[in-house]
Amino acid sequence: ISVLFSCVLSASAAEDQGSLTLQCVFSVEGGTRVLPGDEYSLVKIADAEMTDAAVVYTTREQFSSYDCSWQNQAASKMNDKAKALAYYCEKNHLYTASAVTDQNGELRFEGLTLGLYLVARTKTAAANGDFTTDPLLVFIPQLLNGEVIYDVVSTPKYSYSSPGGNDKPRPPSDGTLPQTGQLLWPVTLLAVLGCFLILIGSALMRKEGSGEKKAR
Repeated sequence: ISVLFSCVLSASAAEDQGSLTLQCVFSVEGGTRVLPGDEYSLVKIADAEMTDAAVVYTTREQFSSYDCSWQNQAASKMNDKAKALAYYCEKNHLYTASAVTDQNGELRFEGLTLGLYLVARTKTAAANGDFTTDPLLVFIPQLLNGEVIYDVVSTPKYSYSSPGGNDKPRPPSDGTLPQTGQLLWPVTLLAVLGCFLILIGSALMRKEGSGEKKAR
């Protein structure tokens, strides 16, 4: 009986936790730009309670001034809430966990109790300074087509803003340059044709000069 009871507790504990994986990449012409070395931090904004019909979220006391019906907010409203919360959390040092993206631009937060989490980039690697992203609010678990997803995967949205005014991001980190549309063979052909015309012109000039000498 004790073994059975222990198994039930373990299964229940597993269902009461989830994880969040961030895939921090930016699609560019010719490939994908991976963003390693950035630090992201998170904090729990609301607790979640599973019921037979839905997941109910209750805002935590320290964030009560931001309380709302979280699941009924439009995407733009959630983005505004995330920005305001990120400022508040940074100012008051409220983040509870941090992780850094690996060489594939990924990081993972594990052992998260169910709830609504704020995630924000809190440190930016020097190589990624031209890429900006807004903080985001993530539900754990998520409901997808009637299925409860405890291991959530999210891809932040990035914007590229170069200090030099170039609106195109740098090439992928593997060093390969994307195709720009400029073909090399027309340039080579024109160069060869130019040399050919110069040779013909020189030959005609020599022939003309020879004819003038004979006429004399």
